[in-house]
Amino acid sequence: MAIVQEAPLHHVDQAENYFDLCLRAAQEFLQTIVVVDDLATYGKAEEITNLTVPLSGSAPDSDEELEGSGEAEPGSGSALNVAALTDASADLGLTCAVLRPRVEEQHDGTLDRRLTKAAQRADVLVLDWQLNDEPGGEAALRLLSDVAADDQRRPARLRLVCIYTGEPDLDRVCEAVKNKLGSAVVRCSETADTDIWLDCGCMRVVILSKAGGLGSLGEDSPSAVSEDKLPERLLKEFAHLTAGLVSNVAVIALAAVRQDAHRLLTRFGKSLDPAFLSHRFFEGGAESEELLVRLVADEIKSVLDGADVRRWTDPQAIRLWGQENLPQSTVFSAGKATRTLTKDSLLSVIDGENHYGSLRLADSAKPSEFFDLAKVSKSSITHLLVDDPELAAELDYDFARLTCLARNDALPFPGKRSPILTEGTILRGRIGQELIYVLCAMPLCDTVRIDSPRAFPFVPLKSVGPDDRYNLVALSPEGDRLYLAFSPKNHYDIVRHTFSGDATGLVRSNRNRTPYGERFVFTASGGRPWIWIAELRFQHAHRKLHDIGAASSRVGLDESHVLRMAGKD
Repeated sequence: MAIVQEAPLHHVDQAENYFDLCLRAAQEFLQTIVVVDDLATYGKAEEITNLTVPLSGSAPDSDEELEGSGEAEPGSGSALNVAALTDASADLGLTCAVLRPRVEEQHDGTLDRRLTKAAQRADVLVLDWQLNDEPGGEAALRLLSDVAADDQRRPARLRLVCIYTGEPDLDRVCEAVKNKLGSAVVRCSETADTDIWLDCGCMRVVILSKAGGLGSLGEDSPSAVSEDKLPERLLKEFAHLTAGLVSNVAVIALAAVRQDAHRLLTRFGKSLDPAFLSHRFFEGGAESEELLVRLVADEIKSVLDGADVRRWTDPQAIRLWGQENLPQSTVFSAGKATRTLTKDSLLSVIDGENHYGSLRLADSAKPSEFFDLAKVSKSSITHLLVDDPELAAELDYDFARLTCLARNDALPFPGKRSPILTEGTILRGRIGQELIYVLCAMPLCDTVRIDSPRAFPFVPLKSVGPDDRYNLVALSPEGDRLYLAFSPKNHYDIVRHTFSGDATGLVRSNRNRTPYGERFVFTASGGRPWIWIAELRFQHAHRKLHDIGAASSRVGLDESHVLRMAGKD
């Protein structure tokens, strides 16, 4: 009889609390650590094998001369046990690379260039504070600044940086890092905190002491970490960057793609090249390129389905989140009344599966009074989950923008690439002093193979306020919130503007200087400029075009007024 092995428990089922769940997600994702330390050694520190007899008169004559002889600062002699560090990393499934810079590499820029390139692939960066002959952490600060500057040129690069040092005054190190990063520091640990860290948005800097190093803190200190415990501590610190329900899904999704990357590569093998080129011959270059991108995206979606990514936001995961993040009670205004909900009530709200926005709850301050949460909170309950009403509105806006827009800024377009005019592109133009917004309504198949000027249809979008009716949101090129109203009834207001394709048969924007700064600009026939704002997600854009088509193809007929009125609700 065959023995049936039970499937291992999912991480959500094993997690002891919310942070443990986030820690498990981070461990699935984290892969690479890059360490820079000039005293990196395997096992024991290197032994001195040759002694040089000093020349006559070379010894200092006094203690004062010794003090001024340029000896290293306290902590600079703390060696790094590479074997212990790399073995502990491997035990957690991490790859650890160690750079031991020479003095000349620090001064000729080799180390800076080498580390910047390595950091582009690394999840975690570990820097020794005292590198060779540069005092006061000058080299470490310069390397940190170079990596931070390189990250700013890339789309929101998550980064954990650890200053790992034998310097006893960690507060002094923290202050130096804070001064170097300047306005990039969003918040940092307080003096009384046991952990020392700085939050720079997408980058977190943590400062740890080498346990057992020269001048190091006592081993009982939370900031003192030995090499064999460092990878585990770094994993916990990285989890602070990704500790969230939404971010956990993204982290696990990327981890699943990383793990299955080689299967994807075999699925799209080089043997398919002739068949692809045959397809491209008949269908054209731009459309064929887009087809391959969509095929890869669909295959990645199948990987995510197989990895059961959805479980990271199931009711059990949400309940762990709620236990950690929800207040013991919440008081909010519901029309003219004030309602009070306990933590348990809020948990039933957020982890329920069957109420679908309609839920009858009791006011914990007045147990005899019940109310329907959907009726009193209308379109959002975010304000019940955060303390600041303005923050709640901002989060709702950001999530709405995420769901409807594929692109809304210049960062997804590296190098000389730029947006193309296609189905769902949102543009901004001018009529006199008035700014106007339009949505491209050209079907996708008609936005390629453009070998002569072609008229593109555009549906006007009305810019409204946050309290008005709207169904699209985007950020303007200046970073302001846009609330845009789209109505299929505007099909009779559709306007057409003519554009010419480039050598690839696409209408492509150019980076131009405008009164608002450098922007992506489409130039219509006659020289009229249109500034690129955003691009809708494919299905979202397709639905807009479907709504327009349905509205413009309505059948009008004469019938009895009584019959027409009898059919209305």
